[in-house]
Amino acid sequence: MLALGCSRPWKREDSRTWEGCCQGADACLALLQELHGPDTGEKWLPPEQACAAWKLGREGEGVVPRLIPLLRHPERRVRGGAAQALANMGEKATGALPALIEAYEREPGGLALHALSSLDDERAAPAIVRHLLESPTSALEHLGPTLAPVLFDALENPESSWEALVLVRHVLSRRASMHTETFVPRLRTLLARELEESTLRRPPGTSCPSAPAPGCEAVFDACTPRAAYVASVLAAHAREGAKGEPEALQALQRADVRLTPVALQALVAFRSPAAVPGVLEQLAVPECRARALASLVSLGDVARPAATEPLLRLLATGKEGWERARAAEALGRVGDAAAFEALRQAVDAPHSEVQAAAVDALGSYAFREHAEELGPLLQRVGTTHASPVARSHARLAMQGLAEQEVQHAESIDCARIIPGRSGGWTLNEGHTSVQLHWDKPKAPPQGSPCAAVPGGDSASVLEAMGEACLVGWDDGEFGGTLEVHEAGRVTVLEEPRANPLVVVRMHDALVVVEGLAHMYFGAGRLVRVDASEGRWRATPWVTLPGAPMAYALDEAGDLVVGTTDQRLDAFVCGRAGTFAPAHVVRVTRDGRLAPVEPDGRH
Repeated sequence: MLALGCSRPWKREDSRTWEGCCQGADACLALLQELHGPDTGEKWLPPEQACAAWKLGREGEGVVPRLIPLLRHPERRVRGGAAQALANMGEKATGALPALIEAYEREPGGLALHALSSLDDERAAPAIVRHLLESPTSALEHLGPTLAPVLFDALENPESSWEALVLVRHVLSRRASMHTETFVPRLRTLLARELEESTLRRPPGTSCPSAPAPGCEAVFDACTPRAAYVASVLAAHAREGAKGEPEALQALQRADVRLTPVALQALVAFRSPAAVPGVLEQLAVPECRARALASLVSLGDVARPAATEPLLRLLATGKEGWERARAAEALGRVGDAAAFEALRQAVDAPHSEVQAAAVDALGSYAFREHAEELGPLLQRVGTTHASPVARSHARLAMQGLAEQEVQHAESIDCARIIPGRSGGWTLNEGHTSVQLHWDKPKAPPQGSPCAAVPGGDSASVLEAMGEACLVGWDDGEFGGTLEVHEAGRVTVLEEPRANPLVVVRMHDALVVVEGLAHMYFGAGRLVRVDASEGRWRATPWVTLPGAPMAYALDEAGDLVVGTTDQRLDAFVCGRAGTFAPAHVVRVTRDGRLAPVEPDGRH
């Protein structure tokens, strides 16, 4: 993206290109030390330092001796810029390693670790172990193959605190695609070792006079066995981690209230038939229903036929629209032909979510034998149905049945729903593309429950909820995480299939807007977050017709969202007058979705 550049002069507020900010080492070193106003304390570098660091990172080794003294500069912004420049240099900055280690020891929360992670030299390992809890999580997530094993050292160390275990679990889970072949055998060995203990080991200093209350979400605190932290990381490796199914099943059989939900989610990630009985037990518990339905979607045909009857019953009798909708979605993934008639009838159910989910389910491969009957139904839905989500699903289903591309029947001018600024999203225009960005959360004030959240500097969502903090991380196509952090406890609500973007409060409900704009499609949904009897849960509430771009609350307090199901780039909205499949929809208190008519009033 940076290589595209722009020809116009560089401005301080320009976040699109740094190409023209300075030329040559002397000018860029001067810009690196140029300060505007007092230090705000924000962890992200200001434009001057960020631009200079990027340009200096393209210089040769000759500039390294001039950057090293700046690691001791009295201004944090200059120190950070020098460290970032060295990080951008990679192996060219090897001569700065001792100075970077010293800088890291002095200021573990600074940017020196970013440079050390890019150098990936084992000499930095002892310092990282000493300052693990003080280090930027975003840097720990990018440790290379030489330094990443220090995280396992903390996972294996019986003296590691629960705070250190929570941090390591988070980092290793978010980077599960890296070092899989090396890490999975080590995780299996460690989990087996923990499960050999007659009494499950917990972090040191633990005092659990009574068993914690059982629940279906993964909860990590001082009462959580060490085995649960290991099993959670193993689950994040999914396909390769499935080799650890015997250990995960053994963990489930230990029947520990903190270990059981983690072990069950690991078996779900491995798509193991051993997970089905436990998931169906969760399905019967209202507080666990959202978790169970998400698990059945992941298990797919592995849950057939045991899950079919309970899901059909929920589709018919569920009290809320989202329950019936997610039951229909799960039936499509389970793929039992016995569900065809119930799903066909659900297409005309009174709730928009149920309608759309039923259409999506009918489009699955399991119902291809009903193609002749489905053809007219999908044609009707795709052209006349009130729900844009149902129409979109119907077109995709017709495409699958016909095995050919289906053109979108509707499109509107992109400019109609792309505001210059709305609901926290900012529009950045370049000469080749249009891109939407949402602002990173500002640093929370001291005393906020979000102030001490590890990794808060790279979070997409930081929302105080009384004494708790809702935290979201979005890794785009690689998924993300939604968690609740409280004093002494972390509850994982969604992982790894989450793309949390922003939080909005509507009708006294806390709703997370999630979405992904990826290549030629967009996806989005609304997730409701609430608590019951002291336990947090996330409800997959509403499916959006594409990736969310902007939002607002109307006069009635309903949520209005603008979406597109294609990425906004040069292929779609890059030039004036082009069109893209896009929608403006209203979401009501009960989770019903309806299009906003283009009458110019919205």
